[in-house]
Amino acid sequence: MLSRRGFLKGLLGGTLAGFFVGGYAVAEAAWQLRVQNWAVQPPGWRRGQRLRIAMVADLHACGFGMDEGRVAQVVEVANAQGADLIALMGDYRATHKFQRRIVPIDVVAPILAGLRAPLGVYAVTGNHDWWDDPQALARKVGPCHTQLALEAAGIKVLANRAVKLGQGDTAFWLGGTESQSCFQRKNRRDIIGMSDVPGVVAQMSGYDPAILLAHEPDQFVTVPDRVALTLSGHTHGGQVRFGPWAPVVPSRFGQRFDYGHFREGMRDLVVSGGIGCSGLPIRFGVPPEITVVDLS
Repeated sequence: MLSRRGFLKGLLGGTLAGFFVGGYAVAEAAWQLRVQNWAVQPPGWRRGQRLRIAMVADLHACGFGMDEGRVAQVVEVANAQGADLIALMGDYRATHKFQRRIVPIDVVAPILAGLRAPLGVYAVTGNHDWWDDPQALARKVGPCHTQLALEAAGIKVLANRAVKLGQGDTAFWLGGTESQSCFQRKNRRDIIGMSDVPGVVAQMSGYDPAILLAHEPDQFVTVPDRVALTLSGHTHGGQVRFGPWAPVVPSRFGQRFDYGHFREGMRDLVVSGGIGCSGLPIRFGVPPEITVVDLS
């Protein structure tokens, strides 16, 4: 039979363990930053054509853990990866309640303008970028303020648009969609998105290979074989992760596209674990990361 002293020791041990795990989760979110590499050979990609992409996903900038200095650090690390192309994957500012200070996109965008890559820096917007813009929500149409701020800083935003990069045997299409979750009613069941995958793919003429930037990986199920690789963020890898399992993934497909490299048929998908936090300012088992994808 468990004694009172034994019970109190167990309670104290559990409490201390809880404080330790909680403190570690906050520290992991606020101070860690790793580079995660994926080597991908999509069936639809031109054999022998090498391309390095650095993904910066889900910054969620705010006064705790992701302030201006931290964003500048992300820019420095991303620039150090020698990427041919840098992709900004949406959700640039935090909208959670645990913020000591708001860091607006008008402050974040000029810092992100310091990113450098030979083929350019391209961005898409995410659901939080729309939710942070009352005027866009009222209009039910873009561009949202985040897009305007990024463009004012010289960053190209692919809002349901495709561009052709490279020349000759190294040419490829780069497309970007809007978020699937731009507008939500209070019960969060009536979700209206602005994503237009068919419209973006229709702009990709000819036979050069194609890459799609889509904030939410759920869009991958609608992507045709015309697109060799889809890049996404949004899930944060679950934000709290125990090995291969994440208790909560913001996707209607659960863990199907939660984090990492996936292949379905002739199509590949890489989902970044992202950098910032949503809901709570914690990460556990999935540190903030810059995701580097090497295609060949």
